[in-house]
Amino acid sequence: MPEVRTLRRDEIDQVADLTARVFGDPEEVGPMRALMRAAYESCPYMPPELCWVAVEGGRLVAKWQILDFRMWIAGTPVRMAGIQGVVAEPDANHKGYARLIAERGIDTVREQGFDLALGFAQRGGFYTRLGGVPVCADYTLSLDARRITSLRDDPFRPATDADLPEVIRRYNESNAHGTGPLVRTEALWPWLVRRPQALYLCDDGYVGVTAFDDRLEIREIAGSGARFQDAAVRKIGALAREAGVRAIRGAVPADHPFVAAAIPHGATLTTTWSKRSGCLALALAPVRLLGRVAGALGERLRRAPDHGDVCLDLGVQAGGDTARVTLHPEGARARKLDLVLSPGALLQLVMGYRSASEVLVEEARFQARPLGEADVALLDAVFPRSHPFMWHTDRF
Repeated sequence: MPEVRTLRRDEIDQVADLTARVFGDPEEVGPMRALMRAAYESCPYMPPELCWVAVEGGRLVAKWQILDFRMWIAGTPVRMAGIQGVVAEPDANHKGYARLIAERGIDTVREQGFDLALGFAQRGGFYTRLGGVPVCADYTLSLDARRITSLRDDPFRPATDADLPEVIRRYNESNAHGTGPLVRTEALWPWLVRRPQALYLCDDGYVGVTAFDDRLEIREIAGSGARFQDAAVRKIGALAREAGVRAIRGAVPADHPFVAAAIPHGATLTTTWSKRSGCLALALAPVRLLGRVAGALGERLRRAPDHGDVCLDLGVQAGGDTARVTLHPEGARARKLDLVLSPGALLQLVMGYRSASEVLVEEARFQARPLGEADVALLDAVFPRSHPFMWHTDRF
């Protein structure tokens, strides 16, 4: 049985080398190794004490790193454990080391106040076996630069290093009411490995793009107003034509105003709902998370056309944890409901990946009493299906 413990600082070189060899292409091993070393030495979001390793016979054979992030959930900043990935020596695969270190890490990060762990995986079977569930769909917005109308009186200019505070401010302002984006800081920016190649800023916002040989990729958009969104579409079209490419691609959520602005220019949007890959999350303390976002959920209830006068006393049980929250206490009409849910289902509800009516179809058998149509409609007002999403720049 291997020894499982947190990383020692004198083992940083070993972990950096292991990660680079397993994850990097041959030409990427050196730069990735150097980046990992630098991150362990300097990045405040990747502390060695949140890295778990398996050591057998004095040899480090596997590691699991957690990143200490904050993300927006229902417009509320929440501490999130970013899963960098389990890495094992090739001859140590399929020996159970990955599960050992992940389970040890999960228990610790839960105790440290993380309510969920989230990561991206092309094949997520390992995390689904640990109880992971999908929490974000994959979106692909496609445009043909030839169909985008030219931009007159271009308001954009290339952003400089001096513009970073404004870019960060705009980004947080634009994403602060959603679910999925990271809460960004200037200290985080240098460590985002998928930063846009170029940023173009105007008075109302900015666009971030990266050019490839065959396409222009939209990495992020932040700004306000219909005029800005239309100008952003036209600017991106101009940048693609200048780069000599027709194809424009971007992972842009379906409810983003940029999508509506792009449709008249021939944009198409595809959505993929995957069960075992993509953006997956482990529900570490979903009942505790529910309490953190209760204020935002109550505001949804207050604004609901048919339920704006309701004060909801909601009891939830999931994974052995229970709590009661009062949503919209100012409501004159008191209602009381109780739910029993799996931890993953509760996490999907809180993040808006599925609506209450969708979840309750699968979890109806757990309820102490059947819920009527009026109950489900009320819960749908609190937990509607939405579009949780993380911009490519934020992904890790």
